[in-house]
Parts: sequence; structure tokens; C-alpha cells
Amino acid sequence: MSVNVKIEKDENQQTGAIKIKIVADSPEPVQVELNARRALNGDIMIFDHDLIDVVISPEKNKITSFPKDIMKRETYPVQESFHKFLVKKGIIDPSSIQSGNVYSSIESSIYESKIEGINAVQSALFITSLFMQNEKADILTRQDMQRNFDLHLLSPDEENSTELGEIPQSDRKGSMDSRVSPYGYQYMYSLLREREDK
Repeated sequence: MSVNVKIEKDENQQTGAIKIKIVADSPEPVQVELNARRALNGDIMIFDHDLIDVVISPEKNKITSFPKDIMKRETYPVQESFHKFLVKKGIIDPSSIQSGNVYSSIESSIYESKIEGINAVQSALFITSLFMQNEKADILTRQDMQRNFDLHLLSPDEENSTELGEIPQSDRKGSMDSRVSPYGYQYMYSLLREREDK
């Protein structure tokens, strides 16, 4: 079975993204679309995931994942899961998985195809699209949770909000005292209390 990749501009998207259509020459052709761009050096950058970006480099025969936001704890597990998925599908050499020269990136080498009619880079694109499909439910869940969190902060219900002036003002509120440093609080508490009692 041979696999062909067609890259064309997506007129519906205003970000300049391109559609990558992977069509297998089989009785029932398979068509896959990815939100991707081609870099000036020929690399294919894939942006479908909400936590990571994937770059496939045909010239270097390499695939690299980059976190969209390095501060998120979920980024590394997704990168690890992605490269393990590629290993199980027989796309990359497991011994080549390593940290990239860009902070928090992970890269690996794509196997050279020994199967007639099968292109290594095209296969990497196809398997990457399968991984994105598997992650779709998690992506939508995270996006939904973020929307609900933002809504909770910006538009709270009556139970979780107060009107201006509903809580009276006072000079001191809560248990924190600005005159006592955090580490010295346990030693100074009794002295402070005695001074306030007088």
C-alpha cells in the first residue's frame, strides 16, 4: 500500500494554516486533515494539540515535540506519550529519543523505510494524525474545564460573590499580621499578643 501526501492552503482559516491530506492507495482511501504549516526550510509544523506542537523535519528525518506552554505540568507526559505511540507504531527508533536543543523539547529519529512504496515522512505524518485523534477527547475536556474556570472567576453566581459594601471594612482582617515575618511568627506571637492586651 502506498501513501501520498497532498498539502494545500486552507482558505477557511485566516491564520495561513495548510491542510495536509494523506490518502492511501487502497480500496477505501483514507483522508486525514491536520492543522499545519510548512516552514521555509521544508519542515512541517503541526498545531492540532493544545499542549504541544509537533515538527517533522524531512531533511533531517527527525520528529520533534515542543510544549506550547512550558509552565504546564501536563506537557511532558503528553510528549512522552506521543513518542511512545510512535515507537509502538514502528515509526521512530526508541534509542534516539532524547531532549532537543530547544528547552523542554523532545526529539527522535524517524526510521528509514525499507518497505517498498512506503515513505517514512508520510508514515510519520499519518501516525501523528492518529495520535491527535486519540487525544481529541482530552483536548476538548481541558478546553471545557478552562472555559468553566474562567466563567467561575469572571461571572460568579450569587453564592460565590458579594456586593460592594456587603462586608464591612476594618483596619485588620484575617490571621496575617504584616508586622511579623512568616518564620518569626511562632516566636513572636506571644509577645505580640501581650503587647496588644496592654
